[in-house]
Amino acid sequence: MEKILDLKNRKILSELEQDSRQSLNQIAKKVGLKKETVFHRIKKLEESGIIKKYLTEINLYKLGFQLYPLLLRFQNTTPQIEQEIVNYFQNSNYTGWLAKCEGAWDLNATLVARGNFELQKFLDKFLEKYSDYIADKHIFITTEIHYFKGGLWLNRRTTKTISTGGEDLMKTDEMDLKLLKILSTKARMPLVELGKRFNTDPKNIAYRIKKLEQQKIIQGSRILVDFSKMGYQFYKVWFSLKNLNPENLKKLINYFKENPRIIWATKFIGAYDLSCEMEVKDVEEFRSILEDIKTRFSHIIKKQESLLIFEEIVLNYLPNS
Repeated sequence: MEKILDLKNRKILSELEQDSRQSLNQIAKKVGLKKETVFHRIKKLEESGIIKKYLTEINLYKLGFQLYPLLLRFQNTTPQIEQEIVNYFQNSNYTGWLAKCEGAWDLNATLVARGNFELQKFLDKFLEKYSDYIADKHIFITTEIHYFKGGLWLNRRTTKTISTGGEDLMKTDEMDLKLLKILSTKARMPLVELGKRFNTDPKNIAYRIKKLEQQKIIQGSRILVDFSKMGYQFYKVWFSLKNLNPENLKKLINYFKENPRIIWATKFIGAYDLSCEMEVKDVEEFRSILEDIKTRFSHIIKKQESLLIFEEIVLNYLPNS
């Protein structure tokens, strides 16, 4: 695996993280390789399982959706029952993110719904089927999300932050939603192929994509990688805060932004106020970062809870459409 993760491939991955829809020619010029070489290197990264998907970053708030993180702790289960529960979420149109955890919680999901009543319908059906196996649950309402794009694999700081929260609704039609649904997990699909799917000229597809970008519904594109195959461990930390004001929150978010290991920060209404996610080399590096956060921000952090994410199962910006 070390050979496939040489410097050139890390540069390719970094470029795809910045913009997974950019052409092979664009990537080749930036990394100093021929177009054909870049093509074959990307294919090997896909075949090895390092590149899992090409994602379009979609602002769901502008489409009328809300995001609801969910933590579940199991009881009275067997491995088979736990896998059945995982499959239930994996196959649901409400699941935007799903991961298996090590720690106080067994499963962490983010549900996507058009409001509390739609969410309640999903939870009622789920608990009707599996409540005997759920020891505890926490559910949150997401109010602010920041994704820190950077050169994690090149140990560079954040180059761009994708932020959402409190957005105005934008008008879209059925074709826009179908296009977004495809692009959400197939960001590199060529315009020609998209045109065939919709039985229209590729120029019409390009126009719609451009319009969705101008409306800031499409915020960018990136890749989903298997962090374990990259040699990283994935940790999530939930924070309960005190003395919280806009200035203190901004300082904490900026700290996350400046640390190349931290990739997400999310603000909630619920049992916790904020979370961050990081990809680190080992548990010692994780502890070092967490200790630094607690030292610098002891005046606003009441308590924290950490989880090791050992398997990321689902990531889809538009599961419910």
